[in-house]
Amino acid sequence: MSVLERGAGVALAALAFATAFGACTAGSGNPNPQASIACLVAQVLLVQAFPVSGATGVPVSTNTFVFGIPQGANASGYQLQLVSNGQTRMGSVLSAPPSPLPSPLATVPANYVYAAATPPPLQSATAYTVQLTQPIACLGPATTGAFSTL
Repeated sequence: MSVLERGAGVALAALAFATAFGACTAGSGNPNPQASIACLVAQVLLVQAFPVSGATGVPVSTNTFVFGIPQGANASGYQLQLVSNGQTRMGSVLSAPPSPLPSPLATVPANYVYAAATPPPLQSATAYTVQLTQPIACLGPATTGAFSTL
């Protein structure tokens, strides 16, 4: 087992622990302003597989984004967000990836699986930051990459 696989396993276990015990939220349900140790350990590496981070000239007709998430993670616990010009627009939650997978596709670690989301409508000649919301509030959205459209 590689160091990356062990690290992902530990992060997934911490994520489950933090979720089960609500270690990351204050009693009001608002994110805890001081992240607990469980929240810091629970950070999971999420991989943007399609469009590959840094891609340029992505067609505005692109209707599927693909991500790599740790095997055993609940895909529906993550939701796509696109940030551009200070505005955040929501896409769908992650679900099963398309078959066949789109190309070119970034490779994910061995213990990861692919999951997909539908983006909000894309605008031409626009740079986007791609984020996934996470099931634990104190972690906030995870930035997975960026791309720009034609």
